[in-house]
Amino acid sequence: MRIEGRNAVTGGISIAFFVLYASFSLFEHARLRTSGYDLGIFHQAIASYADLKAPVSPLKGADYNLLGDHFHPVLVVLAPLYRLWPDAGVLLVAQAALIALSVFAVGRYAVRALRPAAGHAVTVAYGLSWGLQGLAAFDFHEVAFAVPLLAFAMAALAEERWKAAAAWTLPLLLVKEDMGFTVAAIGVYLFWKGPRKLGAGVAAAGLAAVPLTLLVLIPAFNRAGRYPYSGTEFALTDPVGKAALLGWLLLITLGLCLRSPLVLIAVPSLGLRLLSGNPLYWSTGEVHYNAILMPVLFTAAISGLAALRAAGPRLPARLAPYAVLLTALALLPSTPVSSYSWRADPHARAARKLLERIPDGATVAAGNNLVPQLTGRTTVVAFPDLSGRPYTWVALDLERRSNTPRTVEEQDAALAELPGRGFRRLASADGVVLFHRP
Repeated sequence: MRIEGRNAVTGGISIAFFVLYASFSLFEHARLRTSGYDLGIFHQAIASYADLKAPVSPLKGADYNLLGDHFHPVLVVLAPLYRLWPDAGVLLVAQAALIALSVFAVGRYAVRALRPAAGHAVTVAYGLSWGLQGLAAFDFHEVAFAVPLLAFAMAALAEERWKAAAAWTLPLLLVKEDMGFTVAAIGVYLFWKGPRKLGAGVAAAGLAAVPLTLLVLIPAFNRAGRYPYSGTEFALTDPVGKAALLGWLLLITLGLCLRSPLVLIAVPSLGLRLLSGNPLYWSTGEVHYNAILMPVLFTAAISGLAALRAAGPRLPARLAPYAVLLTALALLPSTPVSSYSWRADPHARAARKLLERIPDGATVAAGNNLVPQLTGRTTVVAFPDLSGRPYTWVALDLERRSNTPRTVEEQDAALAELPGRGFRRLASADGVVLFHRP
């Protein structure tokens, strides 16, 4: 009964974070803060899966199979949910649920390894971590599935439940093509600390999956017959920014993660990002890349704390979990959830009312922030669509434009050409314009 009580508290904390992140994501979506790149793209793919079709995304191109962009067949599990609720919001709610599952996995291990109060403190700190908030704040991404899988796998590794660790690890290969490196790292850890045969098998599976997905599977689904990101640049640029990322990663656990060899599992994923020339890969803001590091770092920190407590009744070891929680609370003002305005947005309300004039089943070229408002009931392409596909509606938010996927200059040029192509300005409201070609 005592263990069940602890799990009940951990479950309650997990549910609270589910409510928080689901509410936050849905409210952000209602305020037009989501985008076609990436929520709209994944929405189209899930809708195709729900219709028992290949995951095609018109936003990426004509008949573009998303498995030719990244390898994430795990997304198919969302298809039944989409049949129940055919809306982009189902992806945001599912992502919040996956985050909450990881909170439960980390929290259950924390309570087992530490005293209940200390364990719950670390659980809350994990749930508030800026890496998880970044995932919830920026649309939906397939790596959301990796977060609970890694959390359960890391907890099993820490508790030396080797077969369970392998079972939770291998599905990571269905999440994204680069997860093979993390799977291989877990396999090496298993080989080092646990059954060598099992570890060698997991490591081999991870290492084999990387070339298989990059050189065979993704090119098979890609129209050009290649991995679309094969030209990604690697550069040792911005050492200050990359050092800042490392500092923030250490700060959230006060460096306690370094007290456990489990932290080494983060090296492949983090190393690839630090070698990249893309600044988004070492960002600490509203990006999803840091989310998969959170369960690794916090599990390592809990393991390190447990070792400290086992060494003797030292006061720092007893206070450390609460210090980690205080650090998470101190960082809250700089994180997306706490700094977000939860007030209603008249601009978004006016935009949605205008979009209601577009009939179901229409083909629309839309601006990035309007795309996910339409993907559930229309066929949407990015404006301007450079492939020349026909569309009869254009919806743009001139107040909130971005350079994704087309630059503002390209949008302005295409906008000026609309009258000559037979489009007329049908309506406008608060900077949102709607064009139609009969």
